[in-house]
Amino acid sequence: MRGSSVVALPWFRRRDYAALLRLFTDPEKLPETFDVWLQRAEAVERQSRKSGLAVARILVRPAPFAAWCKERRVAPDQRARFAYVHEVSRQGDPLP
Repeated sequence: MRGSSVVALPWFRRRDYAALLRLFTDPEKLPETFDVWLQRAEAVERQSRKSGLAVARILVRPAPFAAWCKERRVAPDQRARFAYVHEVSRQGDPLP
């Protein structure tokens, strides 16, 4: 894995965080507060870059993510979040 490898990270906005936690079927896998989530996400981002990976922040918004899950008949959980960001990153649409 050289610098050409890209890791797509689910990225949330502060204003969407509470709604996303209500939407997700596994909110226990995420911190209760946006600030704690942001600290952890930025740490993962830094570590990924330090390891030579490029990072793409992929914005996860409640309505588009819910629609994406419904279309695919999948639960809005961690597996779906990572599948979603992977798909969006392949379309070249990080953080609009």
